[in-house]
Amino acid sequence: DLENWHDAAHAKFDVPVHDFLRSKGATDEQIALGYETNMSYGTESAHDVSMLQLAFVDHWQAINREGPGPRFTGVFRGGNQNLPIAMAKRLRGDLLEERRVTAIELTDDGATVHAVDGSRHRARAVVCSVPFPVLRHVRIDPLPPAAQQRAILTLGAKPITQFHLVPKRAFWEDDGLSPAFWSDGPSGSVLANRDGAEGGAVTTLTVWCSALNARFLDRFGRDEAAHIVIADIERLRPAARGALELAAWHSWERDPCAGGTWAIFGPGQVELARPLAAPHGRLFFCGEHTAISARGMEAAFESAERVSLEVLDALSTKMR
Repeated sequence: DLENWHDAAHAKFDVPVHDFLRSKGATDEQIALGYETNMSYGTESAHDVSMLQLAFVDHWQAINREGPGPRFTGVFRGGNQNLPIAMAKRLRGDLLEERRVTAIELTDDGATVHAVDGSRHRARAVVCSVPFPVLRHVRIDPLPPAAQQRAILTLGAKPITQFHLVPKRAFWEDDGLSPAFWSDGPSGSVLANRDGAEGGAVTTLTVWCSALNARFLDRFGRDEAAHIVIADIERLRPAARGALELAAWHSWERDPCAGGTWAIFGPGQVELARPLAAPHGRLFFCGEHTAISARGMEAAFESAERVSLEVLDALSTKMR
């Protein structure tokens, strides 16, 4: 049940993934290799992510794989970034960029948003999609209720640093292996991006460095970090020597507007899933971290639908 995974009836599973796996007979060494190497959920180890969230995510992904059929969209034409760009073009009114928010002040009939450049923006309602690792540095007056404030201050986000590499030649044809691979070294997980449908030509490789590996690479500058990653790929795949060129690099945890990627519920935090998204006066919350029955981009869409109805209801109720 995707909408009730956080129910108190399942609280016995709101424990560290590590503890759950140990209870099933796994050794620390097996957990380190099988879960903590390029782990999809967690900030540093199997100790800091709830087994209940992981079970929910696995179930959600299984349903996605089985359900959509030909309607499933894996990637938008030209890249997923084209979706928010297209959506932004359809917005009415001004889209104000490069205005870092420092404070949100709430009153009975609206809210005022303060930006670092000194500007103020008054509205009858404010919708906030700011990830909690960033929002915890924004002053909200008055403070949200205790449970919601605790979520803002403590909810984790997955550290990921990505390297987008352009192959100057198809080195995988030389060694006879897949262009994509998984390792326990600095190169982490390497995925192949293809032109068009499955089976199309490989255009780029995306290196996903997660958790402590991401934080290790974040200690270096762009060029040195890329050198470490490419050297590791060349060590593992000698056919790749001289074949890879860095096109782009991004640390999501060091991004001041992100603070990480998707939300991570630590052990004992699943009870915050509902209160963290509740309206706080004229301040409303959305974003992947506030969704209940989905994750990723689908979660962002889910939360957008919910928050739009919340705002409409609040404003129409005030007018009646």
